[in-house]
Amino acid sequence: MIIHKGFKYRLVPTPAQKRMLLQHGGNTRFLWNNLLANNIEYYEKEKKFNFSHVMITSLPQLKEEFEFLKLSYSQSLQKVGMNLDDALNRFLKWRKIDNSVGFPKIGKIPWIKHRPLRGRPRSITITQDGDQWYCSVLCEITIKEKLKKDKNIVGVDVGLTSFAILSDGTRIQRERITKQYENKLAQEQRRLSRKKKGSQNRTKQRGIVQRVHRKIRNSRKDFLHKTTHYMTTKYDGFCLESLNIQGMMKNKKLSKNIADVAWYEFKRQLEYKSLWNWKHFVQIDQWFPSTKKCSVCGNWKKIKLNERTYVCKKCGFVMDRDLNAAVNILKEGKNTLGHRGINACGDGKVHGSLVGYDQTDRYPSMKQEKEYTENCIEAPVL
Repeated sequence: MIIHKGFKYRLVPTPAQKRMLLQHGGNTRFLWNNLLANNIEYYEKEKKFNFSHVMITSLPQLKEEFEFLKLSYSQSLQKVGMNLDDALNRFLKWRKIDNSVGFPKIGKIPWIKHRPLRGRPRSITITQDGDQWYCSVLCEITIKEKLKKDKNIVGVDVGLTSFAILSDGTRIQRERITKQYENKLAQEQRRLSRKKKGSQNRTKQRGIVQRVHRKIRNSRKDFLHKTTHYMTTKYDGFCLESLNIQGMMKNKKLSKNIADVAWYEFKRQLEYKSLWNWKHFVQIDQWFPSTKKCSVCGNWKKIKLNERTYVCKKCGFVMDRDLNAAVNILKEGKNTLGHRGINACGDGKVHGSLVGYDQTDRYPSMKQEKEYTENCIEAPVL
């Protein structure tokens, strides 16, 4: 099976190279907006669009009108015209040169190659994150197919009290990352608000605020990568409940905490790592009453948010509400997997008691994901 995997490395450009990277990024954004505006105007008159051929052939005229476009590499400008649906622009040709990367019109930029590159490089994306620059190399990797095991599949119920409860009784404790840095962030933002607009001090302080945001972002991604790697190493598959996260974010009392736990990113990482490692992954419908349903007799009851223990009025069964939900998710996932001819989820019983998640058992993180960026430049690998 062929998969695509990103390898992210930090670049160390010179001040002159930083200016060139900013120039190229600005040119591609300007061209995108210019071509889009022309297309909108043309559509209003003719009720049809100009496609890539027309846009590309208009580039020489635009270069004469806007001479700064001549500073950009021609293929990056052509890519903007070829694909308006893609906001990332194929900007630079890339080649591997020991401990640096070579770019046309910019030169060699050293990179910090903290891990080896695997597979066949397909494209490279240059990103700016505050005062730091990165390159992410998308590689095509062939992984060996193997038989999926189906003995140790768990249901996963995410929450705000604990990050996740697994149906085998494992509790993954939540790291309140935003709370750890909120005082520092508030302090630096207050200092920024007092700086005079347009001053050098304001520019410096903005960089400090960006670094605090980057620390929060990286800490959250590090926790998620270590947690999902731990889970895909230990278990054979996962059953999760779909969540309407956007709807839940409308709750002003919980929105900050929901954003901090990053459920969508957790699900996304667990899904692709399950694919890479030949693990089962199934999502059940968000309307499935996992919290209201008794995991023993199947009776339903209303349960308030502050009720942390599920007590069944019919059979008298008592269990932690999140653990009860995880077992219900597991059983519903078993039904879904059963439709595929797999009796994968065992008997659905809980074995063992609630245990703490040992922080020392985590595996090293894999930081190959995209992060929030200010500039983004994409190029093919030839």
